[in-house]
Amino acid sequence: MSPATLDWTRGTAFVPARLIPASGVPTHTQRRTFAAFVSQGGCPCHECNWRAEGPNKRVGRSSREEYAVKVVLIIGGVLAVVVTIGAVVVFTVLPDGFLASLAPEPPRTEVRTEEALTRTLIETVSAPGEIEPLIKVDISAEVSARIEELPVREGAHVERDDVIVRLDDRNLQAAKESAKARRDGEKFRLQSEQARLSGLKTSLAFAHKTLKRRQALFESGDVSLSTLDNAQERVNELTTSVESSTHAISVIESTLAAAEADIDRSDDALAKTVIRAPMEGIVTQLNAEVGEVVLLGTMNNPGTVIMTVADLSRMILNTQVAESDVAKIAEGQRAKIYINAYPDDVFNGIVRKIALQRATALDGTGFFETEIEIDLAGRRIYSGLVANVDIEIAVHEGTVVPSQAVVERLVEDLPAAIRNNPLVDRAKKTTNVVYRLVDGKALCTPVIPGPSDLTHRIIKEGLNLGDDVVVGPYKVLETIEHDDLITLETPPATGTEGEAPEAPATESEVGDAEAGTETSG
Repeated sequence: MSPATLDWTRGTAFVPARLIPASGVPTHTQRRTFAAFVSQGGCPCHECNWRAEGPNKRVGRSSREEYAVKVVLIIGGVLAVVVTIGAVVVFTVLPDGFLASLAPEPPRTEVRTEEALTRTLIETVSAPGEIEPLIKVDISAEVSARIEELPVREGAHVERDDVIVRLDDRNLQAAKESAKARRDGEKFRLQSEQARLSGLKTSLAFAHKTLKRRQALFESGDVSLSTLDNAQERVNELTTSVESSTHAISVIESTLAAAEADIDRSDDALAKTVIRAPMEGIVTQLNAEVGEVVLLGTMNNPGTVIMTVADLSRMILNTQVAESDVAKIAEGQRAKIYINAYPDDVFNGIVRKIALQRATALDGTGFFETEIEIDLAGRRIYSGLVANVDIEIAVHEGTVVPSQAVVERLVEDLPAAIRNNPLVDRAKKTTNVVYRLVDGKALCTPVIPGPSDLTHRIIKEGLNLGDDVVVGPYKVLETIEHDDLITLETPPATGTEGEAPEAPATESEVGDAEAGTETSG
């Protein structure tokens, strides 16, 4: 019986039924266990080359595998010998550095550089501010009344003494008439009291004469003492009346003077109902309209500001100079003014006035108000615009690099050779350095920086003219280290570079163009 035709499920005489699986197909182990029952000796599974030619004897495929292993080992040994001989030849024959040139170049960081040059640098102090007219007047009423007329509007040009506001004066006219009537009444009362005083004085003079006659008659014994006393009493009574009338006249005169003052005050108030322009200028702001009641200001409540008249031919920038910079500025220094509303224009200015008293902002920082007069060069600019100013405080000349090229590094993080540089202050935790591009590497170079403006900084020591200094990008400057491999940044392609040339127009397109029609690209 051949292994291909052996039927395990029927061979119960050769294979015990208890060892045959339920599926009827024995496992590989079962086949090998009962290989003795197989004719010619062999496993019918065709998955192994086991033969029953002896106990635990394996032939066939196992022998072929051993032979293949031997062949592989021989070939590997030959290849190893060849590689070794080739390596010896390469190292002895090829020039130095050839293999290094074949290795891939390590990545380089792209940077921007600028050459250290000698130039003039203007040191400045920057401050924000707001533009205002040098001379402006807030127009308020001096009397409380209703606005009756506004002859001018916002933006109008006014001359000195032009009428700009009229107020309702009817109440003031009535007050004036009342004062006049009171004055006239006091005048009549004064005249009456003066006439009464004149009569009293006449009666007093007659009483004195009567007293003298009674005195003479009393001394001659012609009248009694009571008659003399009556005459004396009459003199005293008239004297008192004269004095009272004199005082009454003084009171009336004072009342009359007060009435006259009321009339003058009414006249003055009436005059103030007509408000005139105090200066030549432009009405820059109008805050009230006809029919509104203007109020007088008090200590705690400001009065109604009807309008503002300003001379726009002279403008100033009210700036807030930080208290740390105020000692550097002085009157007469030149300044450059940058107004947000005019981004393409730079205005010149002169420091006009510096406050002597420190002011405090809402956030608690201190500043000094400083006035910068603007050279308008014949232009008119708006009031209230926000601007920034650079006040020129000093002029320097030296080796200059962009300000961002100067960075701080921890002294302990620098290489030993850099830490031992005499420009590095070992007593401090950080030091100022720049990175130079030398032979494709970034060399950390300690420097001593000097004054700066908004964009550049002078280097007092540490750099030579012509040195290529790394100036960006900013993220690279934050992380760059000594001896890093760097390369110049590739400039961005322009709009015309790299574009394919325009194809010539076809005959149909030319015909369409001549006909005035549009053709799609």
